[in-house]
Parts: sequence; C-alpha cells; structure tokens
Amino acid sequence: MYVECYDEQGAQAYEKILRYTLQDLKLAKAINGIKIFIEPRDAVFIGVIRLAPPSAPIYLKDMATYKMEDGILKIKIDKEDYTPDLLRELWKKEGRANVAQPDRYKIEVKDPSFNPDDFLVINPYKELKRKVYDAILRIVPEGFRISHNRSERDMVCLLCSDQIIDESWYAKFDEIIEEVRNEVKFRK
Repeated sequence: MYVECYDEQGAQAYEKILRYTLQDLKLAKAINGIKIFIEPRDAVFIGVIRLAPPSAPIYLKDMATYKMEDGILKIKIDKEDYTPDLLRELWKKEGRANVAQPDRYKIEVKDPSFNPDDFLVINPYKELKRKVYDAILRIVPEGFRISHNRSERDMVCLLCSDQIIDESWYAKFDEIIEEVRNEVKFRK
C-alpha cells in the first residue's frame, strides 16, 4: 500500500484512512496492490487497486439439497449463512411471487426457469469488486464527483476531481495503473 502526495502529513493521514477503511470492510487479504495519488493543489485523486483472486463461487448445490415435485422446486437449506443471498438471487430470477419460504430451512420455487444444478448463489468476484468500489469511494475527497473509470478484470482504477480533469493527468493515471499492474512493491 502506498499513498503519494507532496504533503507528507496528508499522505500519512490518507494512508491511515485507507487502512481503517480496508479493515472495516475486511478487504486486507483480498487486495494484492494499492496506490493512491493525491494532488490537492489541482484537486486530483487517483486510486488503483489490484484484487487478489477471489474465493470459489457458491452454487445452490453447495448450500442446499433440492428436488422437483409437481412443478415446484423444493429446496432444503443445509448452510443457512447463504439463505439471504439465495433468496435475493431467486427473487431476481423468478420474482417474489414465485418464491415461498415456509420455514427458515425450506424454500419453494414455482415452475423455475433455471437449472438448479448450476444456479449461482454468490459470485465472490462481483461481491469483492463491489466492496473495493465502496472502499475507494469512501476515501475519495468529498465533492470529487467528476471521475474517469478505467477498471478492468482484476483492477479498480479511478481518477477523480471536483472540476474538469485536465488531459495532463491521464498520463499520470496510466503510469499508476501500470505500476500496480506490474506488481511494483510499495513501501509499507
């Protein structure tokens, strides 16, 4: 983790905020590299975070047993921790009216339109990326509403400002993206 700023005290303050934010969101082990660049004189913030490979996805078959009976998919929950995620995905796919939960260990889906054998309940990569965006947006200075996003598969890359971003900052943005992509070791 590295925060670059002409103001050493400002850099230390941002590093502390970044550490607390990552700790709060339980992201420390999910990140392979971070560089934050701040230029308060020009109102520029650059944040580049490289993600670690996420854990395996959770499918319906990983958390429950199920069977089809008279056009109804009957699901018996084995791992209750994932029930809220399962319900959310079922509601998105089938609508609330077609999903019933008679008790905390049973869910029934009328005429499901999906194959239960490959129904994805949790996509850890998507969740990880959502949390990383949450983290970076927590540390972007207030009022920096103009942003340029160059995120890609395993990286979250944001250039933000409170004014129109001068073209000269895009070169610095590219430089920081390459540093993080190429696993440059930053000071601790």
